Amino acid sequence: MKNSVARVQQTKTFNYIPKDNNIPLIFGTNFHDDPINRNTLRKSHNLLLPKKENEAPHTEYYYSDSKKIRDPNTLLSDEAQEVSDGLETNKFSNTDHNSFVVQLLAYFVENIQQNPTDEKHIRKVCIKFFMEDDSISIIELKEANSGIVQGTILSRRQVPKKSDDDKKLVLLKDLKIGNEVLIYGINYHIIDMDRGSRCFFKEILHENVPEPLDFPLSSTCFLPHQKNNPSRTFTSDDMDRKRVIEQQLTGIYSKRSNEDILITQQFLKNGINEHLSYLALWDDRGSISGDLHFCVIRLFLENFSVEVMEQRRENSTCSGGKVLISRQRISKPGCDIAKSKFQEHTFGKLMKNDYLEPQDLKISETYIIFGKPFFIYGCDNKTREYMKANFDIDLSSNVDITPFMTEKKPEILFYPPPPNGFGSDWGQRNNWLTLNGNPLKQDLGTMNPESGRVLIFMARLANPLVKGDERREFAIVFHCDTKELCINEKSQRNSGFLGGRFLAKGAHRKELANGITVPFEADDFVIGKCITIYKRNFLLSGITEGTKQVLEGKDELTTEDKIKNLISLFKHQMKLKFTKAREAYLALAPQGIFGYKQIKDFLYTCSCNISDEESIFIAQNLFPDGANILSFDTFLKMFSEISRSVDDFPFAAHYTGNVNMSINESQKESIWKSESDYRCSHLKEFLKEKLTQRKGVIQQQFRLFSEYSLNSRLSRESFRRTLRGIIHSGMDKADEDMLVHMLFDGVEDDNNEITYKQFQEFLE
Repeated sequence: MKNSVARVQQTKTFNYIPKDNNIPLIFGTNFHDDPINRNTLRKSHNLLLPKKENEAPHTEYYYSDSKKIRDPNTLLSDEAQEVSDGLETNKFSNTDHNSFVVQLLAYFVENIQQNPTDEKHIRKVCIKFFMEDDSISIIELKEANSGIVQGTILSRRQVPKKSDDDKKLVLLKDLKIGNEVLIYGINYHIIDMDRGSRCFFKEILHENVPEPLDFPLSSTCFLPHQKNNPSRTFTSDDMDRKRVIEQQLTGIYSKRSNEDILITQQFLKNGINEHLSYLALWDDRGSISGDLHFCVIRLFLENFSVEVMEQRRENSTCSGGKVLISRQRISKPGCDIAKSKFQEHTFGKLMKNDYLEPQDLKISETYIIFGKPFFIYGCDNKTREYMKANFDIDLSSNVDITPFMTEKKPEILFYPPPPNGFGSDWGQRNNWLTLNGNPLKQDLGTMNPESGRVLIFMARLANPLVKGDERREFAIVFHCDTKELCINEKSQRNSGFLGGRFLAKGAHRKELANGITVPFEADDFVIGKCITIYKRNFLLSGITEGTKQVLEGKDELTTEDKIKNLISLFKHQMKLKFTKAREAYLALAPQGIFGYKQIKDFLYTCSCNISDEESIFIAQNLFPDGANILSFDTFLKMFSEISRSVDDFPFAAHYTGNVNMSINESQKESIWKSESDYRCSHLKEFLKEKLTQRKGVIQQQFRLFSEYSLNSRLSRESFRRTLRGIIHSGMDKADEDMLVHMLFDGVEDDNNEITYKQFQEFLE
């Protein structure tokens, strides 16, 4: 290997010139200085030079087979050479004056919304002004790998100064270096013009042209270096020379910056996942679904990366993971991330400077991390000892966070927007409340008694607008259960009006005097009265016979024939849906109670909605011996009789037996008492099951419910608190009250408390 250093260096010959003279590369090359010797395909061995060498041998470069050595000093002389602009002479004639095109270099500032680091972007353009007709065209300069669609911004046209005045145009006198011109809402800053345009201004217009300006993003400290080295890049030979000098001075080889070396030293010094822990609060109660979050900020010592995790309470019902911010470096407050360095080839990007360090984190301080305020109120003892030993910093004591926890979340008020005239008021409000609107809730209390009741009224137009309106006849149909209405027009021959649907069925609303809209009611329809529907007045002139019976209440009578039909329907549906009595009893009476309510619910599943009175009549005529509630044995006998009667008379239109039409009011009381007894036994078994899951003897369970009181008494309040907070029963208010009454009613003392013996007797 050492002999390779002493041999003669190979000569690199290229048929192209690097970008010093702005000549493009040949096909297949993507760099200006080749770090690989193309003749031997072997890398340079300058790193193995002896320390006594004063300088590293440098490879001579020849370009275009001219045998000319490229010297960096010649770069300055290239600037002084005149470059042709396409103008062969500086003498202009009148024809050239009229057809001359002035080319200006300008830029405009574009605001960036979705980039967290860059707020503005400079876009460079070329403005061409045509002297022939005072027209302007704007072309954006191409920028490699910019990700922006580049090309013609403004095609050739005359540009007015104001949009409302097309006579005043943007002229050449408005386009001068240092000026700003507004063209179609974009503010262009002119900074330079080409050489031919400068000659045109000087010889034809006899005007002095100012010196060119720089782009605003050009750094002042970089400009002198850029002028001295206009196109010089750091080549592989420069890197070889740098390595040799480092090897002579320090005796080490390095390809890394000092920042990378310090990062590596820090990584090797500290253990893996060794970190400092800080306690923090994130108060997000100002948002709609926000809360007070208890967090832990972990700062890992191996690379000073930060991880934020949330400490959630048990059964907090929070969704998502506990890691709020994954492990990464966080910038210091006030640091410009756009100017920070980043370390690539990691999981994402890792900041190389201006990031939070242990000495930056202090107690009782608030830090904004990704727009979220985190208030540090404490830390652990290990963190305090580390900060004292390594940085000689005494962290302050932990902050009392009781005021933060006692403060309640402010109530957020929402005000719906006013109606815009499209759709119904309910639909507009529903769309405002949620993205996917829920269907309108049905009023079952109104729908059940009013199911199937329809009112039909004959009407005419009260205020005819055109000729022939006075002869038009309408039928207004109002559905009492859903409060919907529709209007149909009667067809009349040679009337000139189309009959049929005049207003589709829907939940149309009436407008009150104060502008509020409410649903129509059955009381709004009175014969001889005018009713307004969407600003059209209808005069009600008559009703149908069916509507008359509905208004008189004759349609609600429970007749003997109706009960016979319902009994026959119940038998046939039982025979069709169930083949075994056990399956039928489990489906109809899952709680072990079969009465009139179960008959009503079963017929409701068969699309037959009946009242409580009708279901009681069915139970009286089906249940044997006048029983109010059937056990499984009694239900088995009734099911056998139903199956036998249906098999004997499969095509019977209705029930042929006698019907008892005298209602028995004790049916409701029996059902209510049986359901209450079943619910009590179920709650008692539920409590025993919960206590079995907790394990332990009854005495320990009693102490748990009594909250370890000194008098060994169990009160109602402590029993409720234990059910909710420790047992996590999840009962609703009615079941909880029933369980408390079962345990305390009749056995409690004057202080509303019970003893351990009474609690034991209740469970046994």
